[in-house]
Amino acid sequence: MKFTVGVKSAEEARYFLDNGADELYCGLAGLLNNRLPRENLPGAEAAAEIVRLAGRRRVFLAVNEIVPAALYGRALDTLRWLGRRGLFGVILRDPAFLSFLRRERFRSYVTLSTLALCFNRRALEFFAELGVDRLVLPMQMTPENAAYALKNRLGIETEVFCQRLYYGVNVDSMCFLPCPQTAEDGARKFPDFTCLLPFRSAGGGYRMPMPGPEYMMNAFYDFYHGGADYVKVARWPNTLRQADLFLKVRYLVKLLDKGISRRLFVHEGLKLDSKPLEYGKSFAYRPAPAAGLRA
Repeated sequence: MKFTVGVKSAEEARYFLDNGADELYCGLAGLLNNRLPRENLPGAEAAAEIVRLAGRRRVFLAVNEIVPAALYGRALDTLRWLGRRGLFGVILRDPAFLSFLRRERFRSYVTLSTLALCFNRRALEFFAELGVDRLVLPMQMTPENAAYALKNRLGIETEVFCQRLYYGVNVDSMCFLPCPQTAEDGARKFPDFTCLLPFRSAGGGYRMPMPGPEYMMNAFYDFYHGGADYVKVARWPNTLRQADLFLKVRYLVKLLDKGISRRLFVHEGLKLDSKPLEYGKSFAYRPAPAAGLRA
């Protein structure tokens, strides 16, 4: 299992490359992708610099939102310009934009974003016809339900999140609840993610359902042994929190590479400080930057 890591600066790119990232991805201001504005690079030249830093390691550009037709030409020009400078691939969600790129004979390795909601075999076959090379599995999928993708005969690689350390209660592209991540500093109307707050009803208090940590450790073990090719560490506004996540994921994969048993793997993984129910706060928390790595 290889590591793909999102970055928002050349400094981050150097850090993750020096610490074992196999490939990087980034987003650009002005090209729609599913992150906050401050998590994007200012322009194509900044992405070209990350490609240069990566050397022989792959770099992808995320354009993983629905792309308005009015932006097709500019997006294609940017992708072609970066392709001539060594960009390996693009991360997409939009079937219409995928079809446009095929008509324009744009050739690149294509990763299908988790936001495309590819939850079954027929959906995978549909996207395979559009030229997809890799599928990022929705984090809400169980290893059992993902078996069709992990062992597909279409030549499509697979990518997963480390659910124990990074998990979303709701399906990203289907959630329209207000949350701090979508507001600028000082404009937040809620103290935490709505989906993580306690609720009251006539039947008593409740929270939105979320898998327990032991289940999620077992799921990651099964994704690894089921044949997932890559594990993803997404871009976060909080650089130090992202670096901490990456190092913990790297540790877990090293355990799996050594052939550790399921029981011992779950035991070791549960000792890691992940606090998945507090991931919303990690977006707002701004620690003092460490030397050589700023938040």
